[in-house]
Amino acid sequence: MENLKELNDLLQTFVRLYGKVESGKVVLPKKKKKKKAPTDESIRRQIKDYLSEPDGFMEQETIRSLIFRHIARKPEFADIDLDSLLLLFATNELEEFKLIRTGDVTVRDVLHYKKNMDRLLCTKSLSRIYREDYVVDKTKKSIEKLLPADPIEAYPEARALKRHFIIHVGATNTGKTYQSLLRLKEARHGVYLSPLRLLALEVQERFLMDDVMCSMTTGEEEDIIPGATIMSCTVEKLRIEEVYDIAVVDECQMINDRDRGYAWTRAILGIMCPEVHLCMAPEAKDIIIGMIKECNDTYEVHEHVRDTELVFEHGYYSVEKDLRPGDALIVFSKRKVLALASYLQGKGVKVSVIYGALPYQSRKEQVRMFLEGQTEVVVATDAIGMGMNLPIKRVVLMESSKFDGVDFRELEGTEVKQIGGRAGRKGMYDIGYVAAAEDPEMIEDLLNEVTPPIPVIHLGVPDEIINIDQRLDDILLTWNAMPVSGIYERRDITREVELFRMLYDRVPGLSNKDYYDCITIPFAETPEVTRQWMSYCISFFNHGEDSLSFPSRYPKNLDEYEEYYKILDLYYQFCNRFDIPYEQEFLKETKSEVARAICDILVDNLKKYGKKCKRCGKDLPWNHPYNLCEKCHALPPELRRIGGMNAHKWKKRRR
Repeated sequence: MENLKELNDLLQTFVRLYGKVESGKVVLPKKKKKKKAPTDESIRRQIKDYLSEPDGFMEQETIRSLIFRHIARKPEFADIDLDSLLLLFATNELEEFKLIRTGDVTVRDVLHYKKNMDRLLCTKSLSRIYREDYVVDKTKKSIEKLLPADPIEAYPEARALKRHFIIHVGATNTGKTYQSLLRLKEARHGVYLSPLRLLALEVQERFLMDDVMCSMTTGEEEDIIPGATIMSCTVEKLRIEEVYDIAVVDECQMINDRDRGYAWTRAILGIMCPEVHLCMAPEAKDIIIGMIKECNDTYEVHEHVRDTELVFEHGYYSVEKDLRPGDALIVFSKRKVLALASYLQGKGVKVSVIYGALPYQSRKEQVRMFLEGQTEVVVATDAIGMGMNLPIKRVVLMESSKFDGVDFRELEGTEVKQIGGRAGRKGMYDIGYVAAAEDPEMIEDLLNEVTPPIPVIHLGVPDEIINIDQRLDDILLTWNAMPVSGIYERRDITREVELFRMLYDRVPGLSNKDYYDCITIPFAETPEVTRQWMSYCISFFNHGEDSLSFPSRYPKNLDEYEEYYKILDLYYQFCNRFDIPYEQEFLKETKSEVARAICDILVDNLKKYGKKCKRCGKDLPWNHPYNLCEKCHALPPELRRIGGMNAHKWKKRRR
């Protein structure tokens, strides 16, 4: 009965609109792109096909254009059965609308939600109006009711406190974090907020060695120590509802990061603590002072300078001629790290390897070997640029460009400073050196340039808006498109929207909170790990927590071990997010075994990851520009493609 009522409302609306267009009372906007108008014969054929096809609603946009732009304005089409056409058109519109509407929204709600709907209904489907106009307007109004206009007012408890900020400003390796942590050790209930799990773990270990009880929690693991006075955690894990007496927020220049910057914004605006230490690069100072002033909090600035001189070595660095113990050679992909490390190992050089995908235990072991002199040099990605306190005498940038996930680009000044600043560890060297194997003049300019101040900072998705009665992707996209004043910018929510739509298609009917809890689980988005994430979501919400089994794999090589470690991380994350019981000790032991296996490969079997000719298997220099050696590359194309087959066999095969 309700369907008939809605269909009648929609049909009467289209009949009325048809009459208005026919009489000239509604004038449709001109199309931006001028296309050749369809002929009368073409219009008649399309209408005939539409009326005869059971699934003709798939052509709604085309038929709408024919009805309102052509048929309604030309007397030549008076013989068309308009009643049948508009009835089918309205029926298909309703069926399409029913597939996407949420809650108890009716056709009438959409048709009458704002004035001047006539032109809109003549050019857009009811479903598009619902998604692009109705939902957006309703969601926007709901968000505006829930959220204050000024982001600082989102944390009233913090605004009620008298907070004092100690701002530590300086380049890499200037002792900012060290000085802050000395003060944190005196806290009765303090927190250290880190940009990386590696740093959170290092700080916990350092405090425990100094007999300061310190717990640790990151996205990947948790170690809660009874009676601990300090919590060391990644910045996203800050418990905003807790009150601390001393807090340290590290690497605050990351407040400008488009993906994670919101976590620093949340920490600085919302942490409830009378004494907050902020460690940052110089480019973040002005904008963060502006935030503090807006909050009516007090602050003081401590400028930190390097105790060790940083010197750039002119000329092109040659790994064959210039390599010395204490060097850190930097490339910008795991593949190149392994190729270069294998190449050096083949020359008899003992190497430690560090890159982003390396598990913490494996990385820690590689660092230990370098610290204890078991290895002579480090080959690493820019993962060493943040928080890796290694006894590096010289940082060598082997490349001047990197792939940033979208395209290859030249390095930026902030990157060169962050990485190069690791040279010359305080207390071990009086001078640190930076060298370059490519474009040394450009690298020197970037190292010495003044980095411009950060222009904007990012806001995260507020928890309050998640349960608005709309689809989650509509909520996120509407929030993201809403204007925000001053120095703030809304963070990128592309990942969350994509994951939600994937999950919504496979597991419909969940609450927005359940969807949001799933899509905000941090995990490495490789194809296999993403498939495992989806499998966990489907199993848990369809069959309950008992359906989740411990991930078992039998890795055979480095890539498979690393992938397995990522899946173990995902398993922990998923169980932790939804309070699912799991065997904690077994998981910890398994991760340790995997990390040891990875480290063994890097120590004993690194040679197999060197660069080789794809055709003949000959060893190649680590930075060889082709996948073929010069001899194979010089062969005719038809021989190059054989993949190891010699010319004699190839000719025999052709015969």
